Amino acid sequence: MMRKNLGDSGPIRCADVFDFPPRIPGAPPPAEMLDGLRAALAAANAGTLVVHRPQRLSEPLPRGEGHFHLAPELFLQLAGWTEFRFPQGHCRVTPGQALLVPPQLRHDERVGPGEAGEPFCNLVLYAEAPSLTCHLAHEPSPGRPGIRHLEACEHAQVGRIHDWLFDASRSPEAPPDASTPAWGEVQARALVAATLAGVLHLLQTDSQPGREPTLVARLRVLIQNQLGDHTLSVRRLAEQSGCTADYLSHLFREVTGETLIGCINRLRMERAARLLRETTLAGKEVAWACGFAAPSYFIRTFRAHHGVTPRAWRAGTTEGAVPSAP
Repeated sequence: MMRKNLGDSGPIRCADVFDFPPRIPGAPPPAEMLDGLRAALAAANAGTLVVHRPQRLSEPLPRGEGHFHLAPELFLQLAGWTEFRFPQGHCRVTPGQALLVPPQLRHDERVGPGEAGEPFCNLVLYAEAPSLTCHLAHEPSPGRPGIRHLEACEHAQVGRIHDWLFDASRSPEAPPDASTPAWGEVQARALVAATLAGVLHLLQTDSQPGREPTLVARLRVLIQNQLGDHTLSVRRLAEQSGCTADYLSHLFREVTGETLIGCINRLRMERAARLLRETTLAGKEVAWACGFAAPSYFIRTFRAHHGVTPRAWRAGTTEGAVPSAP
């Protein structure tokens, strides 16, 4: 389907989420983004890039501060610091370091300036085929990150980038004694280097004349970051996007051919199916992780979408016969 080239609604008023101007069609990514990627790639190739890799829990925690994704997320610290909080601990990332969050690990972030007062800035990469997002973050309100510039594209290469990050997040950690070669760390850095090279290639060569308007691209990020929140709604997204709910719904449908509420429900159902297949979480916990406060409503919605109950879906996937939606 051809996308219509619709304009953005203007600057975002919710400073804690988005507060940058619309992207100029055809304009290259900002030099700060490309330079940050190149510096991290050079450090990874030289073996000097520190890549923090918190371990994935045996089961995701459906409730708590922050959010989680079904794909890995890579953070590159450019200036200032980011304090990440996980269910099993915390990690501070400083300039020249990276952090790779594995799939399904809930995390929350606090940020701040450097010792000399340089403002916080990091670069965040997320690849879930066929879409890649890469954004520069800053500190629009004390302690909280916000997106300053976003690049988003769709490409067949994104699937490979996802796999590289996924494998890097699963590489074994360095052993406690330095006498044993840390092959897992070497492998993780090599996979991160491949990711950075792939992202640089896409950002510099993929013109995407039919690329979505900036508002729609950043709306997708908003949805992904709040998918597990049962208070997520079109009205709330509109407030965060600085426009009316009617305009946001109209724009999203014109560009994508899908209603906004339909997109939210579809993504929640896709997440639910993945969690039922890949974890042993109880049905009510899967419901919470997908933004449903009432398990009974989750069951009805899941059955309407997939044609079977969550219990039947899990049983079918366990037996190797994955049910298909009608």
